[in-house]
Amino acid sequence: MAYQAEIDAPPKWQAPDHPRPGRASSLAGDARPLLQCSLSCSKALFLVTRCLKLVDYNPAAEALLEPGGDLQVVGGQLAFVDKPRTSALQLFVGSLDGGPAGWAFRRSCGSLVMVRADPVRGSPVGKGPADMESDLIVLTAYPSDPEDRYVWADFAPHFDLTRSESAVVKRLVVGKPASVVAEELELSIETIRTHVRRVYNKLGISSREQLFAIAGQFRLD
Repeated sequence: MAYQAEIDAPPKWQAPDHPRPGRASSLAGDARPLLQCSLSCSKALFLVTRCLKLVDYNPAAEALLEPGGDLQVVGGQLAFVDKPRTSALQLFVGSLDGGPAGWAFRRSCGSLVMVRADPVRGSPVGKGPADMESDLIVLTAYPSDPEDRYVWADFAPHFDLTRSESAVVKRLVVGKPASVVAEELELSIETIRTHVRRVYNKLGISSREQLFAIAGQFRLD
């Protein structure tokens, strides 16, 4: 679910001087508009200015800011460990023209992270009234693993599925082959096939396309 880039902040809202991981619990709730809006969000959200000053972030973003990670906070600004990539992000953010845009980077571990940028409207921070519309940007980081990219409604009770059957369905719907599902769940391929047959019987279907059509309705974002 795309983050709706509009924040109604309290009149006395002030950005923390040097946000950093681990400080979230020490900031007052009314000073964390992004945190208030995204405590339950599974995606990493960063609120930055066009010069990458880090204004706020949600709990999911802290994992990307851990010591030894690819991202860090330097002088209050969001930055990569390597300067060329920071420059590339700066260029991307600075070139936004008012609408959402996408960017991507590869972490040192090899996984790909997609980034969506949304300019914030009605921002409480800016150089002046004329700059408030374009000064703040929300960066949403999407993990490369499709299974982690989505939030699911609990569909198991609707079809009398077991927890194991539900886990298999979620992985199949995001495009993983049965062999990969078996490896991730540490089950044999025959057990996975048995789960699939039982799911098909409970849902009254006979193909993976039908499974996608039914289970996909419970994928929130």
